[in-house]
Amino acid sequence: MTQTDADPTDLPPRAPQEPATRRFRTLRVIMALIMREVGSRDSRSSLGFLWAFIEPIATVAILSIAFAMFTRTPRLGTNFPLYYVTGIVPFHMYTQTASRVSGSIRFSRQLLGFPSVTVLDVLFARFLLNYFINLIVFVILVYGVLLAYDLRVNVELEPVIVALMMVGALGIGIGTFNSVLFIRFPAYEYLWGMVSRPMMIASGVLILIEDLPDWLFHILWWNPVAHLVAEMRSGFYPFYDTNWVSPFYVFLIAATTFMLGLISLQRVVYDVLDR
Repeated sequence: MTQTDADPTDLPPRAPQEPATRRFRTLRVIMALIMREVGSRDSRSSLGFLWAFIEPIATVAILSIAFAMFTRTPRLGTNFPLYYVTGIVPFHMYTQTASRVSGSIRFSRQLLGFPSVTVLDVLFARFLLNYFINLIVFVILVYGVLLAYDLRVNVELEPVIVALMMVGALGIGIGTFNSVLFIRFPAYEYLWGMVSRPMMIASGVLILIEDLPDWLFHILWWNPVAHLVAEMRSGFYPFYDTNWVSPFYVFLIAATTFMLGLISLQRVVYDVLDR
């Protein structure tokens, strides 16, 4: 029997292949959730994503004008906008990312009933979208201030990158943990909002916490957001002493809250679906 006349049943069986529609399923689901978030956000407001740029710019401008009336120079450097951009925008990145992740389960509650959509997909979709939007805002504002005021700043990338990593880790960690508490205890959401309001002062955005009395500084040291703000500023002000900053402490808080939140969500999500 020739090779062309061979019986097909005699050929070795082929290894089963995964259907093309199931390849990269997690990535496809996350991208679909991101596109859903983009469309939903644009439909809720006429400004859409422009508000992500307007809010930090307006805050920096108002604070720069207000504090310039009382003092000639900021605590670090000589330029008020750069001082507040390096403090307000990282703080804004953290709060916005954590806030969006906190509401991700409720926002995508109906989609969690589909087998292809997991809790991690929902969390990472909102995290990636909001983190990278705010990252773009940060880069644009920093370069905008440097060009507008013709500042000669030797930016050290290492502390800037570490600070951005801390922002992302803490944002998804605190956001995941809060998503559980927001579902279990609705009153906690209002309590968290009240506690978050003075966080800008307690995180060293307006004034450096090192300038406060020692007893108060040692209390505020436990605030992980103060560490990422100081680490960010050290990249733009090389003379700024940040020996007290501990990235390990921030990443530990982020990892702990993320794991606790993720474990708790496996139980809470079924209660959400039954509502």
